[in-house]
Amino acid sequence: MLKLIRFSLLFSIIITACNNTETKEEAGAGDSADTEIARDTIPIFPVTDYLLGQISNIEKSPVTLLKTIENGRTVDSIWFEREDAKTLAQAFLNPVIDSASLQKYFVGNSFLDQTINAFTFTYTPKQGSDEVTDLKEIDVYIDPQTSEVNRIYLVKENGDTTTQLTWKSGNWFSIRKLINGNVTEEKVKWNFTE
Repeated sequence: MLKLIRFSLLFSIIITACNNTETKEEAGAGDSADTEIARDTIPIFPVTDYLLGQISNIEKSPVTLLKTIENGRTVDSIWFEREDAKTLAQAFLNPVIDSASLQKYFVGNSFLDQTINAFTFTYTPKQGSDEVTDLKEIDVYIDPQTSEVNRIYLVKENGDTTTQLTWKSGNWFSIRKLINGNVTEEKVKWNFTE
């Protein structure tokens, strides 16, 4: 319950920051430095806390996890116990993604994306802070009607490996690795009604 209250409070702050940014840009007030400062004030969504809540829900529910591994033309699948959710989702949990950990390294931008009907919050490294973490992009998609997180998308780069992490709230997550033109995707699903 406490996490829900914290999420609601944070969401209200984010929406207010977005409205303030849009108002300044629309009115043409200030120069580009003012706009950049307004974008910097968008707090980073607490992705790690949110995902830990999702994992906790999985661990408490009567589900079995199905992990599929697709490598080129082959697909393998393995069943896991719900208690394995945190281990399977480890790539999403490191580094910790929240304002306290990353605000000084990332800049945020937000908009209502009408093509997918979602508020989109995008965070990218500030210039000169690329070396701090292998995390290169954070996208959080929130349903404008319900104010619930619909999807989280992360991009990490480490050497010649790009990892794309997607979390579809309440349904599945995937870890897609691109290494020298080869693609491997692991997908863990626990909701089979979608």
